[in-house]
Amino acid sequence: METISFTVHEFMILMGILNGRVRDGSGVPDSSVWNLWKDRYKQLDKELEKLDMMDRADMLFDGKVKLEDVSKPQIEEVIGLVDEHAAYEQQLIDDNDLDADPEELEIWKTLRARLETSLDWDGGK
Repeated sequence: METISFTVHEFMILMGILNGRVRDGSGVPDSSVWNLWKDRYKQLDKELEKLDMMDRADMLFDGKVKLEDVSKPQIEEVIGLVDEHAAYEQQLIDDNDLDADPEELEIWKTLRARLETSLDWDGGK
């Protein structure tokens, strides 16, 4: 089991993907991190809504979400979500979309590398 940390921004986007699946009827498996972390997501969403634009930006990019006792299958699920969002960011760049941001794509590539490292770590054994 691992402890992983996200910025609030990363966490909200990843959980937003899962929230979208729940809302559109696609659903998520019972083992999904959605079922473990949705209360935290909903709480953060409410907190963010109360903030003005500058404070919201500070919380999104400076705030951290720390999750403990994360299993290998859960990390693998999160990596899949990271890949999905990174592909979206890459598509924006490829399409020369006004919202395209190469720095945002780098954030997701870096997060993926961090998660892969936690999967590869064997606890020093």
